[in-house]
Amino acid sequence: MRYFVGNSNTVFDLGMNNGDDTEYYIKKGYRVVAVEANSILCGRAEQRFAREVAQGSLVIVNAAIWDAYTKKTFFVNLENDHWSSLEKGWAGRDDSRFTEMEVECVTLGHLFALYGVPRYLKIDVEGVDDLVLKQLMDLRYVPLYVSVEDCRFGYEYMSTLRAVGYDGFKLLDQSTVGSLTDGSVSHSFKSGSSGPFGEGVPGEWLSHDRIVQQYSTTVRDLQGTRLALRTHWWDIHARCHDPKAIV
Repeated sequence: MRYFVGNSNTVFDLGMNNGDDTEYYIKKGYRVVAVEANSILCGRAEQRFAREVAQGSLVIVNAAIWDAYTKKTFFVNLENDHWSSLEKGWAGRDDSRFTEMEVECVTLGHLFALYGVPRYLKIDVEGVDDLVLKQLMDLRYVPLYVSVEDCRFGYEYMSTLRAVGYDGFKLLDQSTVGSLTDGSVSHSFKSGSSGPFGEGVPGEWLSHDRIVQQYSTTVRDLQGTRLALRTHWWDIHARCHDPKAIV
């Protein structure tokens, strides 16, 4: 049986980038494990969150997520660092310029063993999100809440999440995040950040079949044709509602 960890005070920020999501999770009172392959962004975050790092409420891991312990080439987009990726084609989209750096790679299971299973796992790792989701299949203890950036493969992502055992889903239009707030911690979400998570995401939790129906009429149809404007993009949020599986 797989168990969903709801009593953890840890959040994982996979794909920390500029740290705007990390800032929010810290405000919410969570211990944050922020993983980022770009060493330059890690250095900036260490300065921005020097107090939290010193207090132990933030751990910054300079590594990329992969399915094995290894070193790989990471492609850093020079025009939009959000596009940086282990996948060369992903980092160089729209003929944009990029440079290369060698990075250490770690697995999700390794991070969970070192820092504990989080209550919430944010996945935004540009081009290898599916690889992270598939690693959840091999773990007995997984986060109660997960989100993943859609990136054209939403049907596959939702199928994998259902196979892991998640039974509640929401879509969050990321183009609207800049207008959202969390009054409980006086936080206004910045455009480009991931926004709220878990019960804070607007809307009701839907079953897998209902979220597929919503996705197929909102984002892209069953044939893969995009329906939404290019100015809109989505995160898929998932949780487990089975009380027998939640610890």
